[in-house]
Amino acid sequence: MAEIDAAVAIVSAGGPDGSVLLMRRAERADDSWSGHWSFPGGRWEPSDLNLLETALRELAEECGVHLRPDDMVAEWPSRFARRRGAAYVPVTPFFFRTDSELPVVPDEAETAEAVWIPIALLRDRSRHRFLPIPGMPPELLFPGIPLNRGPLWGFTYRLVCDWLGLATEPGEVGSAAFRAASSIAEFLASSGLTVRQPWQGPEAVTEGGPITVAEVAGAIPAQAVVDWFARPGEYVASLSCLEVRRDVVRVVGLSFEEYLIRSVG
Repeated sequence: MAEIDAAVAIVSAGGPDGSVLLMRRAERADDSWSGHWSFPGGRWEPSDLNLLETALRELAEECGVHLRPDDMVAEWPSRFARRRGAAYVPVTPFFFRTDSELPVVPDEAETAEAVWIPIALLRDRSRHRFLPIPGMPPELLFPGIPLNRGPLWGFTYRLVCDWLGLATEPGEVGSAAFRAASSIAEFLASSGLTVRQPWQGPEAVTEGGPITVAEVAGAIPAQAVVDWFARPGEYVASLSCLEVRRDVVRVVGLSFEEYLIRSVG
C-alpha cells in the first residue's frame, strides 16, 4: 500500500430514504480540503492492515462513529482526488449501512462539524447549482449543493452524484457538455450577440481533453450568463467547471473536454 493512498467512509442510515453522514473539515493551512464538506476519511497509515481499516479508523477519529468491517456493504474502485499544488490522491470509497443515525462526537482538531444529511436533500436536483467557491477566482463556478457554512462540491460532490445516480451516463458525457455549451451560445444569441463562427473543432487537444470553439461578436454579458446558469438545470451534475468572463465562456465536461465561446470584435 502506498502512503498516498486514502479511503473514505460513506455511512448511510435508515435505507434509501434515510440520511448519510457528512463532515465539514476543520480549517487548517496544511489541508488541501480545509473547511470543505466531505465524507470521513484520510490517508492510509502503516498501522492499517488495508484501506478498509483506514476508512474505519478515520470514521472513528473524525466523527466518533465506531463500525466494524462486517458493516461494510460495498467497495468502489479507487478514484482520484486533487490536492492543492500536489499530485492526485487515489481514494477508495467504502459504503456502510446502519439501521439508524448514530451519535457523532467530532474531533475538534480535524472536524468542524459532523451531521446526518437527508439523502432526499442530496437527491433533489433543484438544490444543485453552479457556485462560486471560497478561495477560487470569482469567474470560476463549480457544480455543488449549498449547505450550512459552505457548499458541498468537488470530489465529494462527484461521489454523491455517482452514488445517487445523478451523474451523466458514460456514453453521454461529451454530449451533455456540448448541450450545455450550446445552450449558452443560444442564450447569448437571444441576448443580442451575433454568432460569428459556429462550433469548430476540436481546435486543439490539450492534456485535459479536446477544445471546441465558437465565436460571438460583442462583449459577453458575464453576470447575465452567471445568473442564467446558476439556476437548477439538467447540466449541473454533468459538468466539471464553468468559467464566465466578458471575453470567453469555458465549459468543462466530466472527461475534461472543453467548449469555448470567445468574444471577437
